[in-house]
Amino acid sequence: MKISKHIHSCLLVEEQGKAVLIDPGSYTLQETALNIEDLKQLDAVLITHEHADHVSLELLRRIMEKFPDIAILTNKQVAAKLAREHIEVFKKEEPSFIKKQNAPHEKILGAIPENTLFHVFGKLTHPGDSFQFAKTKEILALPIQAPWGSMVQAVEKAVEIKPKLVIPIHDWHLRDEARKHFYDAAENYLRTRGIEFRGLEVGETLEC
Repeated sequence: MKISKHIHSCLLVEEQGKAVLIDPGSYTLQETALNIEDLKQLDAVLITHEHADHVSLELLRRIMEKFPDIAILTNKQVAAKLAREHIEVFKKEEPSFIKKQNAPHEKILGAIPENTLFHVFGKLTHPGDSFQFAKTKEILALPIQAPWGSMVQAVEKAVEIKPKLVIPIHDWHLRDEARKHFYDAAENYLRTRGIEFRGLEVGETLEC
């Protein structure tokens, strides 16, 4: 499996001759962290919830221009929002290499959106904006910092459900120095619990 990070919660996951993009949001768009023209293949886009940092309509349209038959997998709330923008989500049988489940969004100021957790290729779990799930695949994309959560909560969640590898996401709000401090602290702590932690730079690819 290849996993590359494209800012915040946006991951490109490649396995079994397939490629899946998760949460292409506004930060990915504004910082040009994903060059769509460089993508040779893309089979599905997964959207965990409707917040702009997880789905950019402009970026999604650009993706669909290059990959018009792409499967878009999400929840009913996001699907309704996309339908109002004349973007149709996948309505056929969902790909066997993607499983999804409800994972409630953490508490925020204002309305709480529907949030969907995805298991990808039977190896990676991406929970969107949630710590409210009981199981993970061997690789966990873990939200590390947010208005609704802290690094301590994130690390405690990893210790609770015990993935083999943690890849931190949801970290755009951190300046570089703070990100390094957070990553180092999480890596050192999780190592003592037998969990590997691997922070990825923008565009960096991990093979695992």
